[in-house]
Amino acid sequence: MEESPAAKKFKHSYFSPSEKVEDAFKKIFGLEEYRVNQLEAIMANNSGKDVFVDGGNGAGKSLCYQLPACLSDGVTVVISPLKALILDQIKELTKLGIKAWTPSDDESERVQNRFYQQLIKEDPEIKLLYVTPEKMRKTSLLIKALKSLKERKLLARFVIDEAQCIIEVGYDFRQTYVTLNDLQKEFRKVPIMAVSGTILPGIQQEILNQLQMTKPELFTMPFKRFNLKYAVEKRKTKLGVDECITWINEHYPRDSGIVYCWRKVDCDVMAISLNKAGLLACSYHSDMMDEDRESVQNKWNENECKVICATSAAFGMGINKPDVRYVIHHFLPESMEQYHRETGRAGRDGNMSRCILFYSDRDEGLLQNVIKKGKGSKDRKSEAA
Repeated sequence: MEESPAAKKFKHSYFSPSEKVEDAFKKIFGLEEYRVNQLEAIMANNSGKDVFVDGGNGAGKSLCYQLPACLSDGVTVVISPLKALILDQIKELTKLGIKAWTPSDDESERVQNRFYQQLIKEDPEIKLLYVTPEKMRKTSLLIKALKSLKERKLLARFVIDEAQCIIEVGYDFRQTYVTLNDLQKEFRKVPIMAVSGTILPGIQQEILNQLQMTKPELFTMPFKRFNLKYAVEKRKTKLGVDECITWINEHYPRDSGIVYCWRKVDCDVMAISLNKAGLLACSYHSDMMDEDRESVQNKWNENECKVICATSAAFGMGINKPDVRYVIHHFLPESMEQYHRETGRAGRDGNMSRCILFYSDRDEGLLQNVIKKGKGSKDRKSEAA
């Protein structure tokens, strides 16, 4: 889809950012140079327009809403699919002195009520509120707080992060992503920004239709990563555990990495096996308590755990640890888009990193079976297959 005429005006060579935007860019975020289309998207968002941004890993998409959130009166609500992604972003924002929060099922009712009370204050301190789509649907206190913010003109914007989930997984394991079009009905005139990973042609319009975004400004960011080296090898064992151990010991025995696993139980088996081989590894998946997942992620971020063995569903998007030297898949990913996003966790510091896929002939059959049993439409299943 071509960018709208309104969006193109932000690209004129005479365009310059406001003093507030420049100050926030340099003083709060410590940055010096804008990436492709980053400033244009920031200015469109900051001016209260609906915005759609898509691009590859490391393109700087998050800043397109985080910076305007710092400058806006009130609260920016970010709807994000993964707890790991939410915790990662909140950690980085906290380091920058930016107030961000997410409700957690592990917190006491008293703690959560305190934060919700903070949201209905005359001048809320929280600038970014991160929630999963499920939390948006199930928490009456949250909806009440958001409606209070809107009435007082302190609901700055909604951000749909990883918006490709609306199409790629929303019709199957994340039905709540599909219901996000209700935002237009419940919170009319509140700007919406959709942020997507790399998507196929035509998918963008499908996402816009689902979100009922009729006239957004459209910005595309680069997706090529020149510091990633890819390889594909056929695995000789059922789970590929031995191959992973041999490969890690040969290339990155002391570096940080990710092993993406097919099932939750595979994560546990892989982590146990890697630890037995002398590699510090932790398992990460959705069956774990929030506090346990947060603990694992913190250990990994602090290099107390070197290898994180995770499912794509729990750890596949938005993880921004800069020194991940490798990403291993020991099973065929469900799509090229998914594979691109997951391998994009590697080398975010710009240094050369490796991505390797271990596969077997039986993988395709298992994937086809999963697609057939899914809840998506026949057309969607046909595309996935």
